[in-house]
Amino acid sequence: MKGQPSISPIYREGAPAAPPDPIDAWGRVEALRRRAWRDAGVISVRPDELPEPLAGLLRQWAEEHYGSG
Repeated sequence: MKGQPSISPIYREGAPAAPPDPIDAWGRVEALRRRAWRDAGVISVRPDELPEPLAGLLRQWAEEHYGSG
């Protein structure tokens, strides 16, 4: 209407999508880990999957090079 403020187009977006299924997210990460190994010879592990002191040393190295996570 003339003289009325316009309505934001954000309201046309609809309801937000449902949160992702954690099992689907885990499956995607695992697929990426396998592909990294097969295609590039890169091993991807979380520090909690490693024995100490290796986990602590790698965590320290990553924080020094990439920042804290």
